[in-house]
Amino acid sequence: MTRWLIAGFVWLCLASLPAAACERPTRFKATIGGFFGPSYAVELMPDGALRYAHNPKTFVSEDADTVRETVQVAPEAWTAFCRTLDTVGVWRWKPSYVDASVHDGTSWSFEIAAGGKSMKSGGYNAWPGGSVSSPPAPGGDTSFATWLKAVSTLAGGREFR
Repeated sequence: MTRWLIAGFVWLCLASLPAAACERPTRFKATIGGFFGPSYAVELMPDGALRYAHNPKTFVSEDADTVRETVQVAPEAWTAFCRTLDTVGVWRWKPSYVDASVHDGTSWSFEIAAGGKSMKSGGYNAWPGGSVSSPPAPGGDTSFATWLKAVSTLAGGREFR
């Protein structure tokens, strides 16, 4: 019993530690979308702001349908975002997720370098824990859905799905 109490205490202490230094990444880009439907992109600009882009019809591009906004991000928001990445295990995502049974659909990508860590991942009709042809089981891996929400929150609550 004492061992479990000590393990619980250590876990509580570690869980309460702040996320690794992540006031602002040196690299950050997140995209999701498809040819037939809305697309989104969020990218870190040299001045530290985020550039948010949304196209309601197709991929984000330089065309007139793509709407762009600049979003300022507070250091606390970066810390919360990094804590979410740590919590759901984004740093361990595979480099690529593909569902070859689907020819058109959704693609996504994410790359970040922050707090001494870096990763790059992406997919076509598949994501950590599921795919178009094999949706996640109830109670299964929710890290991708959590990541989508975290990017949206970082972008000031703007849509990212």
